[in-house]
Amino acid sequence: MPPVRVIAIALSLLSACAFAQERQVVRFGFSSPLSGPQAAAGKDALNGVQMAIERLNQQNLQLDGKAIRFELLARDDKASPQEGAAVARELVAAGVRAVLGPFNSGVALSVTKIYNDAGVVSLTVASNPKVTQTALTQVFRIAASDADMGGKMGLYAARHLKLKKMAVIDDGSLYARGLIDEFERVAKMNGVQLVYKEAVGDKAEEFGAALNAIAAAKADAIFFGGYVSQAGALLRQMQQRGMAIPLLGGDALCSSTMLVQAGSALGDRTYCVQGGVWLTRVSDGAVFASAYQGKYGSMPDVYAPTFYDGVLLLWQAMKSANSPDPRVFAPVLARMRYKGVTATYEFNSRHDMTEATVTILRFKDGKLVPLSSF
Repeated sequence: MPPVRVIAIALSLLSACAFAQERQVVRFGFSSPLSGPQAAAGKDALNGVQMAIERLNQQNLQLDGKAIRFELLARDDKASPQEGAAVARELVAAGVRAVLGPFNSGVALSVTKIYNDAGVVSLTVASNPKVTQTALTQVFRIAASDADMGGKMGLYAARHLKLKKMAVIDDGSLYARGLIDEFERVAKMNGVQLVYKEAVGDKAEEFGAALNAIAAAKADAIFFGGYVSQAGALLRQMQQRGMAIPLLGGDALCSSTMLVQAGSALGDRTYCVQGGVWLTRVSDGAVFASAYQGKYGSMPDVYAPTFYDGVLLLWQAMKSANSPDPRVFAPVLARMRYKGVTATYEFNSRHDMTEATVTILRFKDGKLVPLSSF
């Protein structure tokens, strides 16, 4: 082999080695329920994160002159505050720069200080207002809060559904507490009377006593603060009693899993509220939904597009700061504006979204149908 060619090959190999040495791994963490009754929601969110990371890794991105590659450490927090805290400590020890999650308010309230004290950015969809009320600089809510979802569902119940007498069933979770508080406050301001309220606990399977009391109180509808598995049981027992009144709930009910849990009892009187604009109503959402279905064989559920946006939002902040260090890019994230799949992300001083649009939806003919976004 000619000496010149040998030298050229050697230089090429040295260059490749140098590039490989400069390649930087940026780790993200993920925390949501991946087992138990809420596993479908957690896996949907995880799918959104994985889609975004795959997209970024296909682009040969660089920061500060170094090629980077994103890695994901996904963990099952089982919707448990105790398990979530253990997951948070594990992810911090593993050197993650940011965490997508948690999904549940109870988990978020147990872990945000852990992430914040470690300098790790947390992007959560947990809706309880208290999640962002402690002024933690590394914590951001990337979905509507209970003030938006509960309040706007209360407004819709009064002005559009023309409801006059409401009953409330509360599963006792921190998620339900914030949602119900805001729903009641706004509904009452708009002339709705609360005629019955019952806290049943998040493990309850039998709602007969509550439903009998609701029927006696002649409620026009029920607002349920809780998750899909219990909502399905509640709807089946309403059907058994011939209670043809609407069931309203929060974003946890805006899930295709409701079709499995409730079956024919779902009917066309079940309403839910979700943060953001519904996918089919925006062009970027339709593109995302098509890509998601092509990859996973089903349509995205509640928060896949939000978690997908969260990853790209983190990248934009790192890119603008020219650093993967969360203490450097977090202040940039706090003041930037980014248009995602279903929402525009911009944060106020508490790191809540400044434009928290929500969509009211109804189940009809086995599908979620968007009714109003505001």
